[in-house]
Amino acid sequence: MKKVNIDRLDTVSFLNGLVFYAPVALLVRTDAGVTMAQFFVLQAVLSLTVFLFEIPTGMITDKIGYRNTMILAQVTMFLARVLLFAAYVGGSYALFVSEAVVEGFAACFLSGTQDAYIYSVYSDERYAVKAAHVANFGTAGFVASTLLYVVLYHLGGIRMLIAATMTACGVGICCVAGIGREPAMTKPESDAGRGSSAGVWAVFKNVHMILMVLLGAGFSLGFLLINFFYVDKLMACGLREEWMSPIIIAYSVVQMSAEKMLDRIEAVHYRTAILVSVILSGMVMILFAFCRMTVAVVGIMVLLPLLLSFPAYILESMQNQYIDQCGQADQRATVLSVANMAGNLVEIAFLFASAYSVGIGVLACFAGAGAMLIVLGAAMHMWRKR
Repeated sequence: MKKVNIDRLDTVSFLNGLVFYAPVALLVRTDAGVTMAQFFVLQAVLSLTVFLFEIPTGMITDKIGYRNTMILAQVTMFLARVLLFAAYVGGSYALFVSEAVVEGFAACFLSGTQDAYIYSVYSDERYAVKAAHVANFGTAGFVASTLLYVVLYHLGGIRMLIAATMTACGVGICCVAGIGREPAMTKPESDAGRGSSAGVWAVFKNVHMILMVLLGAGFSLGFLLINFFYVDKLMACGLREEWMSPIIIAYSVVQMSAEKMLDRIEAVHYRTAILVSVILSGMVMILFAFCRMTVAVVGIMVLLPLLLSFPAYILESMQNQYIDQCGQADQRATVLSVANMAGNLVEIAFLFASAYSVGIGVLACFAGAGAMLIVLGAAMHMWRKR
């Protein structure tokens, strides 16, 4: 039974990774008349929606269950794809805004839910490996869509790309509906604070949890910088934008090796592994900021996503373990939603201040994020030892 559930979860991840218009995501908007300023507003609207409704949707998830929420998230995402198609065809900015809001709700419902589902099905020692395994299927879908988008674009333009993405998302509804229910939750003891909103917020009174949340936000910022500034760094080294497609495919494939790396590490060594990997990823980000050698820059581009995702999986496992220790397993999705809000805040601040971020230079952005990761990683390790 578990094997069937695993297969379906992997399939859903693969289908959701099939975003055929991803290589021309900006063009989907600008070709329909959206200006650059409006594009950043759309992204900010999406992040703001996630921020505002992260906790309420997390509470809904804890009420209706992880499987039901994943179905709801998939249906909502399909509606967002339909709105995107209608917005592009009609050239309606209002529909683009509506799509951003609906996609934000889909992200809210999915945020922490899939992780909570995996954690409830697998032991905490296997969680990180399985989470990476599922993510690899999503990465495989992304690579496949990147390779196929040229063919689809030639056949039917941007409309074909959106339609194909919409179809994959719709098939995903059927797949996620066949996923088995998570194991019945063991009711928490009737101690004060357990299973209540007060208990949820009490989780974040611990300095170690706060440091974990901040470190998660650091990873979020690192991936934002990669998505927004990799092209700028590439062009600064004298390489053409066309290099981005093979680099994206290369780092996606390399990033998939995180599963094998995690599988070779026992859970008892996670704290040491996350310390070493966070410091290493921070140092590489700083090196990337100041490096001028083209070969070295491309090499770092390929390796950096792996260096960031590897400790991110371990961090998620540690957060789930701490939730269990606090007796809040029955409100896992709510707690994870609160933790994810830090990442949402980073995204909102970055998107609204994108012009200023570019003004101070890409070097400062990468170097600052790298330094932040090193400080937070070291602080979390030292506090844990106390």
